[in-house]
Amino acid sequence: MERFRRERNFLKEKNPEIKVYGVEPVESAVLNGKWKTLSQNVDLYVSSEEAIETAKLLFLKEGLLVGISSGAAAAAAMKVGKRPENDGKLIVVIFRSFGERYLSTALFDFIRRDAENMTFE
Repeated sequence: MERFRRERNFLKEKNPEIKVYGVEPVESAVLNGKWKTLSQNVDLYVSSEEAIETAKLLFLKEGLLVGISSGAAAAAAMKVGKRPENDGKLIVVIFRSFGERYLSTALFDFIRRDAENMTFE
């Protein structure tokens, strides 16, 4: 969280008009016992299910192997981008989590199921 605060402050110094949002999957904050500290720094919460689905879409449609937190960041960015006040504005997302550590989790179950059901001739 300290790193996020420093980065937010740095960006605000460069451009006071910039909006910087902290994003976290809701369940992650609760499970990690960080709800109170995160709630002071996180502006948008996304369900873990939505974060996972967005990470899957990034993988399937864009070829980006990102983790669940990055999926949450992308989902939140899409929500922010749909707000009328952001019409025509540039939305930037920083992906901090990589997907390789999630290969054996629910994030990539769909690939594992497909591989298990493959038939060989």
